[in-house]
Amino acid sequence: MIRVMSVTDSSTNVSLIARIQSDQRHEESWVDFVDRYGRRIFSWCERRGLQPNDAEDVTQEVLVRIAKYIRSFRYDAKQSFRGYLRQATENAVNDFTRLQNRQLPADQPDSISWLHLIESKGELMENLSEVFDLELLEFAMTRVRSRVSTERWRAWHETTIQGRDNKEVASELAMPLGTLYAAKNQIGNQVRAEIEVLESGSEIEG
Repeated sequence: MIRVMSVTDSSTNVSLIARIQSDQRHEESWVDFVDRYGRRIFSWCERRGLQPNDAEDVTQEVLVRIAKYIRSFRYDAKQSFRGYLRQATENAVNDFTRLQNRQLPADQPDSISWLHLIESKGELMENLSEVFDLELLEFAMTRVRSRVSTERWRAWHETTIQGRDNKEVASELAMPLGTLYAAKNQIGNQVRAEIEVLESGSEIEG
């Protein structure tokens, strides 16, 4: 079951992954990315015993490495979308720990040895589970958005995601109320189908 976090208008028109990969909106996308991932990684660091300054450093470094994997993301129909995000995050943490281990003096205790613990990584994945859900939803929405008309997309998005009144949106779009209900039903079904495809790791053959 996908748990939908708060979704802004800008982030639902194009998924965060797509925006992170675009140079045109890099600054805004980075702010959204840090807000989405950063708070959870920081809280994970604090729970593992790091001081605030150290937690900030670790958060920043891990964010940079997660962003690297996301920028190189290419959808593979054979792979679970959430599985990819989990793997990208684990790879980012592994990159960070390898770098830190190379930099630590031989006689200095490894202050971040907890990052190597399987349970610590599992805890991070749990912290980010809602983020993975939101990324999955947005990516599914982006795929559906590319193949429906602007008016029908707005009918669904404004009422279902933004929570606006059906009659108000229908009037704004000069769309019969029955057509709006049909668009909501059809696009909602398509988004759910895309989520199932992305989670199963196999495309539906047409």
